Amino acid sequence: MIKRFSDERGLAMVTALLASVVVLILSVAVVNLSVHNSAESAFDRKRTQAVDAAEAGLDDYLSSLTAKVGAQMCAPMTGTTTTTPQSTYNVSITLYSTWPPDDSSVIDCSTMTDDTLPLGALVVSKGTSVIPGSVTAVSRTMETEVKLTPIYGGLGQAIFSDQGINFQNQFTLNGYQGNDGDVYTNGDFALNNNTKISGSVYAQGSATISQGIVKANVWAKMAVSLSSGIEVFGDGTSSQSSITLSNNSTIDGNAKAGTTITGGTVKGTKTQNSPSGAPPYLALPQIPYVQQDWVNAGYQIHNSVLCAEAQAFINALPSGNWVVRVTPTCALTWGNNSVVNIPGNLAIITDGSITTVNQTSWNATSSSQATMYWIRPYQSGLNCGTGAYNMTSSNYTNFNNLSLFVYTQCTINFANNNAGGAVGQLIGGQVNITNQATMNYVPIIVPGYNLTGFNAAMSYIREIKNS
Repeated sequence: MIKRFSDERGLAMVTALLASVVVLILSVAVVNLSVHNSAESAFDRKRTQAVDAAEAGLDDYLSSLTAKVGAQMCAPMTGTTTTTPQSTYNVSITLYSTWPPDDSSVIDCSTMTDDTLPLGALVVSKGTSVIPGSVTAVSRTMETEVKLTPIYGGLGQAIFSDQGINFQNQFTLNGYQGNDGDVYTNGDFALNNNTKISGSVYAQGSATISQGIVKANVWAKMAVSLSSGIEVFGDGTSSQSSITLSNNSTIDGNAKAGTTITGGTVKGTKTQNSPSGAPPYLALPQIPYVQQDWVNAGYQIHNSVLCAEAQAFINALPSGNWVVRVTPTCALTWGNNSVVNIPGNLAIITDGSITTVNQTSWNATSSSQATMYWIRPYQSGLNCGTGAYNMTSSNYTNFNNLSLFVYTQCTINFANNNAGGAVGQLIGGQVNITNQATMNYVPIIVPGYNLTGFNAAMSYIREIKNS
């Protein structure tokens, strides 16, 4: 009996079974840990994507503010990123009439007009990675508070066209502060024959540029075609199409295209087959005429119902700042070596057209630089096909000691200016510039011009709890 109880047979099996159980437990623990870490890694990745999507929503709204007024500023925004997998964002906005904002100064969006001036905004953006509502979706919410500063009058471009821009034959555009003489069009951009632009080119259509230089960037929604030795000092971008360079054309910066990049020289990086967003859209400003706004700015008003009377008054201007308001749809024309002396600032605001030919000289007689406005006020449904609302300066028209602001929703034609060129801004439906013209960009504010948008200065940005 004693021998049987002291027999150790079978102990090895028990030990092996115990060891197997321990190994199994450890294996299960390792697998669980791996699954947990994998899930946590995937969650962290989605969380990062969701935060990025939320920040994209904030950026989308803030960048759009420069072209938003009134109730547009309150409208919620949604969007989808181009990442894989896709992420989405939903943006909500609260506006305030004071800065710093408080609950008592919340603006009722339903009562906002285009003249409402919010001073602050709270912007909340919820980003979601993967399909919203999916059990695997992850959401994060970002918040920012911004101070709003209204933007009045004009635009931040030297030349703006709603339909298209055509530059030919040695046009020179100089910047105001460095290379800030930007050109923008909602149509196609064409530049030919030894032209120099001290700024960037933006086109919602295509950009076709030959022989000359662009001292900043070229960014078109559609195709970019560079030829005849054109050099772009900055970047070249075609958001949805191709970039084509002739062999002697150069982009000094980076090139990015929705499809292909061929030919020429790109000194920076090339990014092909990479569609991206179009240049930020800008609508044609709708500049009205409100007499009281000009009076408030220190102008005297001369109303004319006859073109001949209006021209006679302009040709013999009294001292002071004047608005000459011409109400008939008639053609104001100066030519044959006309000389017009301007003792102060002058605004010619007409329902018709303005044309200068044959070496007309406009001379500011004050010691300081004066401002002259040629404005055809915006009118809904205006038929530009008649040519009755165009602004044309040609044949060595001189603007001496004057800054010039030209606006019409129809066509602006500029050519053959003196060596000093025109100083100011051109804003029109179609802009054509030919025959060795020179322009020096200076931003000009139109008295009483309706609000065009807001600049936003960020106070803080942070992640908050999902609502």
